[in-house]
Amino acid sequence: MVVRVKVELKRGNNVVRTSAIVNSGFESSIPEVHIPKKLAKLLGFDLDKCQVDEYSAVGTRVKVYILGFVEVRIITEDKVSNWVIAKAISCENEFEVLLSDYLIESLGIEILKPKSGIWKFSNEDKIRYSVEPEYWIE
Repeated sequence: MVVRVKVELKRGNNVVRTSAIVNSGFESSIPEVHIPKKLAKLLGFDLDKCQVDEYSAVGTRVKVYILGFVEVRIITEDKVSNWVIAKAISCENEFEVLLSDYLIESLGIEILKPKSGIWKFSNEDKIRYSVEPEYWIE
């Protein structure tokens, strides 16, 4: 298991609620979020018009669509975080939303036990547990 949280992604009037992997191995210099292609289209992004770049991932290079920017927040049964603006990207063959290390900190998430899926907000002591995964397969 990994730490997954419930997030809302917002672009203009489009808001989607889904799960996201809290991925501290996704290093970035600004808040970034990986959005699967199917979800990107639902949010109104046109992948045919996006800039394409390459990122390093697990010892290889992957083609990445630079989508633009979205707002992201965490939703739990008793708390909602502030919105954080994040650069949205999408790459082939990844079907879950992934939060970068920078975005994780910006949202106030602390991973307590990654294998067990246990986390908390940095400004509280309440222990929280991973949500079920949601896959965005075309």
